Amino acid sequence: MALSKTQQALKFVSDGVAIKAAAEKAGIAESTLRMAIGRTKGKEQCPCCGQVVREGFEINQSVLK
Repeated sequence: MALSKTQQALKFVSDGVAIKAAAEKAGIAESTLRMAIGRTKGKEQCPCCGQVVREGFEINQSVLK
């Protein structure tokens, strides 16, 4: 599954790239990336794809590699 541009930029940021540089590298606006960072802050994320796990759902650790 291919990552969206925003997910790619979030991955760049988690790898240590600056927010502005990550946004340019992924081809999105810096404000879009900052909004995505704000939405994910303090929430559980899927270790495979990085998407926020919605309330009421759980990650099944037994199926992860």
